[in-house]
Amino acid sequence: MMHKTIMILLLTGLFSNTALALDNVVTVKLEAQNNSGQNGTATLLPEGNKTKVVIEIPNMPAGVAQPAHIHLGSCDNLDKAPKWNLEAVKGGRSVTMVPVSLDTILKDKTAINIHKSAAEAQIYVSCGNIIAVM
Repeated sequence: MMHKTIMILLLTGLFSNTALALDNVVTVKLEAQNNSGQNGTATLLPEGNKTKVVIEIPNMPAGVAQPAHIHLGSCDNLDKAPKWNLEAVKGGRSVTMVPVSLDTILKDKTAINIHKSAAEAQIYVSCGNIIAVM
């Protein structure tokens, strides 16, 4: 009876660690820029050869669609041309299926950038560097 209990505990521990190892979700902290007060998070979830990107910014102006992109570079030094377009943030949330794997996104130095509006795209309101946590 004692051996059976120990074996069950060992197997339970083994499988719970395996589940954690398969969980490659990357969370990006979005920092407010230009006194916008728009802090939030972006969660990147691997889905095979695609990546689901979920942006949540609770403190954003109502009724405004804010363009969002993944750019090469870092928040301090962004490449002006977007690498991948994301759905505009509306009502504090955006969900996009990016047509590349998470590994592809993580291969280069990249950042998620949110713009004030389509008309004022040159004004950045939030940005976060995409970094894989090992």
